[in-house]
Amino acid sequence: MSAEILAPLISPRDAKGRLDLDGLAANVARLGPALDGFLVLGSSGEYVYLSEHERLDAVRTVLAGAGGRTVYVQVGSETTESSAALAERAMALGAAGLLAVTPHYYTPQLKGAALRAYYKTIAAIGPTYLYHIPSYTGMTLDVQDILEIAAIPGVVGMKDSTGNLALLTEILASRPEGFRYYVGSGGALLAAAAHGAQGTIAALANLVPELMRTAVSLLEAGRIAEAAEAQRPLARLNALVTRRHGIPGLKYAAGKLGFAAGDPVLPLQPLPPAAARDIDEAIADLRATAAG
Repeated sequence: MSAEILAPLISPRDAKGRLDLDGLAANVARLGPALDGFLVLGSSGEYVYLSEHERLDAVRTVLAGAGGRTVYVQVGSETTESSAALAERAMALGAAGLLAVTPHYYTPQLKGAALRAYYKTIAAIGPTYLYHIPSYTGMTLDVQDILEIAAIPGVVGMKDSTGNLALLTEILASRPEGFRYYVGSGGALLAAAAHGAQGTIAALANLVPELMRTAVSLLEAGRIAEAAEAQRPLARLNALVTRRHGIPGLKYAAGKLGFAAGDPVLPLQPLPPAAARDIDEAIADLRATAAG
């Protein structure tokens, strides 16, 4: 089975800073043919800055335009109660499943039983994926932590955004039968696919999903050297719009490529000119590679 590629959608804003639902629908329509599905309210979507009303509007908009493709909704927050409430709404609206980021503010106490109880509650509402993104939460789980959560009924997989290939390989070797692993880093796409991951839910899929698909198809056809060559310029752009410049970089790149984007939500600032030039160069390299 071919590795799946899903986009953790950005949340475009209009000139007045409001959530641009028409722009979001347009992005879904344009991206859809190259994708297996979408994640709404992920980190790429600035979910921590969206109001409850905006979150539900975004979910409805994506579900309406998904054309039968998989739609997951990220519902995790700092309390079990608020996470469960959003999970119930998301499933009622028609989501295929739920992602739940680890709560993290009281990190020393949010291990073991507390974390398992949190995931047990959400997983009773709908198929649930553990969302592991220590770069934003500061909450790093080891393999044992992950396997304990994976054993909870209703927890069906995870999105791992660490980019840690040692962790990736150990999870894939030890996961329960049927446990679905999505890599959250576009830079680790080929490595994850080679080890049997279900696919990726990566910020890069908001920008160039067709080129990601090409790289994966080359790998799956056994054309390893060509796949690696196709992945190199993708890895550069991925680093710029995630680890180096984050949401401001991702939204700038999306706008540069003609998607609805707008500025990041304050207090995040628009991308400075020097960083914008780096992204412009990376996009130009990608276009040259695709044309060549």
